Amino acid sequence: MKRKALKTAAVSSVVVFIVGFVLAFLGAFLPVTVRAEGKTTYTRQGDTVWFGSYPQSKATDEELASMSATPDENGFYTSGKDEFVKVSSADPKFHSETADTDYIPFDDGTQPVVGATYYFKMEPVEWKVMVDDANANAVKLVSKKYLDTHVWLSTENVQEITHGRTYYNVADGVPAETPANGWRYSEMRAWLNDGFYNSAFTEDEQKSIYLFVNKNTIDYRKDDESTIVNDYIAIGDRSDYDAAGDDGRPTDYAIVKGATWCYNKDHIYYWVNDSFQTFGSDTVRLYRHDEHEKCNRVDCVEAVRPILYAKRGDAKILATATQKEEKQANLLLIFGIVVAAVGAVSAVPVMVVTRARYKKLPPEQQKGKFPYKKYEVPRIAVGLVLLIGGLLMIFLPIAINGGFGAKLQPGIYVQDYTQAQQGNVAQSGKVAYRLNADGTYNHAANYDGDATVWDSGGTWKQSGSALTLTGNPNPLYPSGYTITATVYGSDKFGKSAQNVFKRID
Repeated sequence: MKRKALKTAAVSSVVVFIVGFVLAFLGAFLPVTVRAEGKTTYTRQGDTVWFGSYPQSKATDEELASMSATPDENGFYTSGKDEFVKVSSADPKFHSETADTDYIPFDDGTQPVVGATYYFKMEPVEWKVMVDDANANAVKLVSKKYLDTHVWLSTENVQEITHGRTYYNVADGVPAETPANGWRYSEMRAWLNDGFYNSAFTEDEQKSIYLFVNKNTIDYRKDDESTIVNDYIAIGDRSDYDAAGDDGRPTDYAIVKGATWCYNKDHIYYWVNDSFQTFGSDTVRLYRHDEHEKCNRVDCVEAVRPILYAKRGDAKILATATQKEEKQANLLLIFGIVVAAVGAVSAVPVMVVTRARYKKLPPEQQKGKFPYKKYEVPRIAVGLVLLIGGLLMIFLPIAINGGFGAKLQPGIYVQDYTQAQQGNVAQSGKVAYRLNADGTYNHAANYDGDATVWDSGGTWKQSGSALTLTGNPNPLYPSGYTITATVYGSDKFGKSAQNVFKRID
């Protein structure tokens, strides 16, 4: 009876181990989702938000083959389960400063054709979180791409007063001597808060957008409460777009709507809503990559990159890669402790009892093997397997978290080409990174001690044993760059253990 009970216990231990391991594996690698309280209307992962939908990508040949001949009750053409917007006469902008192509190419590399008909898929709009205010339950969002084009004010509503200097908005109902580039009475504001607002967001999604207080920028005549307006959607000033970064691409839809580019496909003009004092004249200015002082008329059709404030608590939160890694590590650690405890309870008492039994034997019998009973051997074997397996699970998360718990220390790291030949000695005159304690870094193409010239660099982050360097945009990489490396302890990182940057200061 006792033998059968112990055998059952051993089998149960194995089953517990297998089932627990499977559950831990599934729990570690399935997507992590945390739903906010109340109705969820958009999705967030880290600093990226998917909110609303807008026509973006050009329909593929396969989608065109099954495209409906007529629009549905909402005005969309359908192909399978997807909805599309039709543009009957494409109007891409020609730019004489480009050498490779005449127009901004589509994402698939093809060239738009003037006057052609295209269909564009309604897709989730991707936004970047600019401000995350938990106390105010608000996040400030800026679209990652240039979604559409529009005029600031139509030609018929612009009156020139002083040649090349002063312009008035003479649209019906607008107060006399209102600057043509004022925000309050601009067609841009009206379109964003009506046409775009109602096209991009459902009624439920609109409930998650704040009506926020916005300055009537560029109307420089007075500075009082009358300069304040309330908007759901707005155009940011240049500081907003500087902080957001230039992702460098209009959507396919914005391309055929007339987005203007300069020099290459990653640099385009788009509207900013900045003050008169910022620019020094009362014409509306456009922003392009690394150039804030580009001037243009208010009746030009240019790209639009909207800004809005959304209710923070209305998001469905998806785990970032870092959060997933932390969850995996924590689950392995917890499960490892449980498995190790089960193994220890299963094996150690039996071993202790066997040892005590051995000590009670006469001296002449102690020279032989330990007096294990038949049912004790499998129980001890299973228990030791669980104990060792559990200990491995405990130490594995520690290893994942960067060299058995080691965190990369701020300092100067120089590429070590002499590791094998000269015993890990880092020499000057090599590529280097200076990791700062505030999470920023600087890069040097040629490390030369105190005479080193450091560039602007970017930001760095350690997640487990992975190091991510996110570089700021520069002339060589206009859209920025990302470098990943492995952390080897607290004083070195690199692509491999033989090709590392070693901390020298």
